[in-house]
Amino acid sequence: MAFDQAEFITLLTNYYEFCNRVFWDNSVVAEAPSNGWPSITQSTMANLHKTDAVIDLLRRMPFVDFVESDKAYGKHVIMVNTRIQDYRSEEIQKRIRDGDLEYYVEPICDPLPSSCISFGNSNGRNGYNLVINTADGYIYWGDPNGQHDEPAPELNAVVQEHYAGNEAERWREGFNVYHPREFFALCKQRFHELRWIGLQTDVVEAVPMDCDFDDADEEFKGLVRKIRRAGWPGDGEGRN
Repeated sequence: MAFDQAEFITLLTNYYEFCNRVFWDNSVVAEAPSNGWPSITQSTMANLHKTDAVIDLLRRMPFVDFVESDKAYGKHVIMVNTRIQDYRSEEIQKRIRDGDLEYYVEPICDPLPSSCISFGNSNGRNGYNLVINTADGYIYWGDPNGQHDEPAPELNAVVQEHYAGNEAERWREGFNVYHPREFFALCKQRFHELRWIGLQTDVVEAVPMDCDFDDADEEFKGLVRKIRRAGWPGDGEGRN
């Protein structure tokens, strides 16, 4: 599948706006200037060793800011313990300059190809890694512990067959593979069905898909009941 930059940016922006309406505090989704983010260049991203297509994508991706910096806290998460990778930030850019990439910038796995970039990174080993591949157009959703709790989508088998025996592509092990539109729809679905509940900007609680919902603790079940009584999921987009 060919990578569609415009579609990916539209879907990512839409999902960030969904999170902002549902559980982020004091935040705004910042779309890139018409010429792209000026701090993101081949020079500042040099130690990532990425293709021009990846750098151009980073220059045009949305990021998220706190409206009032003095009220900022934590880092924006988009699923359980999974933080947005803000490539504009001095923190990330310093780690890139220093070559301090694994865990902080890229997933803990075999090195990603030059066509791939992480847009969501696990906080420790209890979150997820999110990668977009500009070579095939797919989103790779990985669990640092190696065993994904989400059911394997059909694309997994297609990708595994295509790259079978290629040692350079071993990084894909432990990742589920999705078309971007299907991936973001699935994330919203998990919020709609209250498998995932956003509590604040940096906290999402969840009942993983490999666990029975009835086995959730009583505090989580009580929260589910309150949210449903309040009318969730409303229009499904967090607008009412």
